[in-house]
Amino acid sequence: MLSNEEAQQLIEKLINLRTKANESKTPEDFQAFRKHEHLCIEKFQYLITMKTNRYKAFANYDDLNQEGFEALLKAMKNYDPKKGSWFWWARKYIGTRVSRCANLHTTIRYPLRVAKEIPPHKETIMPILIEEHNCPDKEIEKSELCQAVRATLPLLTKEQQQVISLAYGLDGDKSMSVNKICRKLGISRLTCINSLDSALKTMRDNIKT
Repeated sequence: MLSNEEAQQLIEKLINLRTKANESKTPEDFQAFRKHEHLCIEKFQYLITMKTNRYKAFANYDDLNQEGFEALLKAMKNYDPKKGSWFWWARKYIGTRVSRCANLHTTIRYPLRVAKEIPPHKETIMPILIEEHNCPDKEIEKSELCQAVRATLPLLTKEQQQVISLAYGLDGDKSMSVNKICRKLGISRLTCINSLDSALKTMRDNIKT
């Protein structure tokens, strides 16, 4: 584990390298920034497991680790040294996101008028879901949206197409988590998330609604 001083030096160096890369826009500076970013992820990754270890019995444990990893990336991107220490900032980001995701998995939420009479609680057995009847309008809307999404796929790189297809089950298979996509494609989590984010941005910018 890192000391507060060591962690602060790492994250502040990351900020300086990012600023330099964005200003110079040279491949060398971007490479230096990415290399240090990978180092920071490696050094700070234990902050995720510190939070998710308490949820090992949860069925969505892998998803919680994924949420924690994405929260770590956001914390690294948005951190401002003027707002406090890095450890406080990162733990706040990771803790909030992981706890929220864990609660969504187990907590039953009621409308406010009902909650006044029924105190919030957790169920050990998930309730049976009632299947809704098919709605023609919804089916048409879903079909049109799928066609619009598929029309943007040729705009993506080969890797982005693979990541999107696996993440959303576009080939008819079940959607996969980032962890499973990384194992299937043999890529790092950071590469996978960056490809997914870039692909979604390209699709949003070009999809016709």
